[in-house]
Amino acid sequence: MYKFNKQYRSQKNIGSVQVKTPKTLGLAGWVFAGLLCTAPMISYAAPNLASYDKQLTQITASLTADNNQIKKIERTLWSLDRKILEQRKTLRKERTSNRTAYHDAKREVKRQTFEAQRIQNSIRLLDKDIQLTLRDTQRSTDYHNSLNPFKRQLESEAHDAKIAQNNQKANQLQTEKTKQEAELETIAVNSEAAQQKLLALQTQRKDSTLDLDPRLQSILVQRETKATLIISLRKQVKRNRSLLTKTKGNRLELANHIKLANNAPAPAAITPTRTQKERQKTAEKPEFASYVFAVSGEYDQDIEETLQLKEWVESYEAKYIQANWNGFEGIDNSTSTTLFKEQFEKHLNKIHQDANIILIGHGRGGGAAIEAATNVASKLNRTIEFLAVIDPIGDGNLRANIVFNNQQAQCTTPKNDDRIINTEYIDCIKDAERREITSNIKHFYNRWQKDNEGPLDFQRRISIVDANGENVESPTATGRFSTSAMIEADQKRVFIGEGKDAHKTLLAQASRTLPKLLVKHLR
Repeated sequence: MYKFNKQYRSQKNIGSVQVKTPKTLGLAGWVFAGLLCTAPMISYAAPNLASYDKQLTQITASLTADNNQIKKIERTLWSLDRKILEQRKTLRKERTSNRTAYHDAKREVKRQTFEAQRIQNSIRLLDKDIQLTLRDTQRSTDYHNSLNPFKRQLESEAHDAKIAQNNQKANQLQTEKTKQEAELETIAVNSEAAQQKLLALQTQRKDSTLDLDPRLQSILVQRETKATLIISLRKQVKRNRSLLTKTKGNRLELANHIKLANNAPAPAAITPTRTQKERQKTAEKPEFASYVFAVSGEYDQDIEETLQLKEWVESYEAKYIQANWNGFEGIDNSTSTTLFKEQFEKHLNKIHQDANIILIGHGRGGGAAIEAATNVASKLNRTIEFLAVIDPIGDGNLRANIVFNNQQAQCTTPKNDDRIINTEYIDCIKDAERREITSNIKHFYNRWQKDNEGPLDFQRRISIVDANGENVESPTATGRFSTSAMIEADQKRVFIGEGKDAHKTLLAQASRTLPKLLVKHLR
């Protein structure tokens, strides 16, 4: 080989072939042909692999930095989300207090108005009595003056007594009228003050939108800035991953050409030095690229019979795990989602950080999936790639108990013929905080109905007793959740129609829709 290289060096000025670093993958074939012709030139291919290795190192470093920054921003977003929830809770308490004061002021204005009307009516009656008394006095005087002197002499004593009695009565009525007028002036002053107070509270009530409060605005602006930044970073990570895959492919093809050249009858070529490291990287990859959890509810205890997703998901080399809303091991006797969340946390701890987590739930299973994603996964700082819920419901089979997060007490089941219980249900919704789909969830798919049972509060409107004691109708809980700005959310109420099992019909519709939505998250 030394002699060959010596001869090659002596002839390099006559027209030797020099190998340059390939700019594209197509040049790898040309390099391979050169390697077969002149085996000693394998040493010139080393810079090609080195350049690819350098690119891979740079891209990997960029990905690591971006991912670390994304995790840091995610922690900041979760902290901001907690601050937003706490601030909204404080603002809701203030708004409730302001509303109470507003209604109290409104009742006070009405009371003052009614009192003023009562006194005005009393004054009108006193005026009428005074006029009647004065008219009676005038008539008696005219009658007495019309008598002849003899008869006037006889009736003068009775006439004087009647006139004195009428004057006394008129004075009493006038005194009472004066008192009523003074009371009316006091009522007018109090009424004016109540009107001013009501006007001030009404202005505050118009400006009581939570998100417009300056105390919350600053936090929302910070969160919006962070959300925009993390979205751009995720797009950049996606581009870098694509570039990393392409560069690895280019390097692998070139390495294969070199390997073939090494097998040719020529001196041994240089063996790649990164084979062992690449094997270690391969070993560190997750066992499955994606994990799909299908969570059945209380009414339909095996949604896989309808969805038929297991074989299709496994065809993408993903893991398909079936569970019930109250536990993973078959149908448990538990009446809450506590056991399910504990077992889900154990599963999550065993799954590789780079694997995609997908949750699908129906009915109570949908509520359990939401709690698992927003409580368990969020606590563990794990990202949920896709969360799909079909007509989700919470404790007591009520939609209100999953859409709203009432820590003090769960809402009661409304009834068509019981306005008192219905009023308690509506008050529960008003007092509760709306549950938010947290920012650790990338994609959120939600479908619900208000046609018939599934959720026991499926009715569109129910009869209640309002604060004034009047019978009115009020809407029940919606199925729409509050979501973070960075989440790609698709939420819609579906109209099924009466006379159909809308709760199961939604599941059947999902069996046709979900494969189209899941395919990009499984590849």
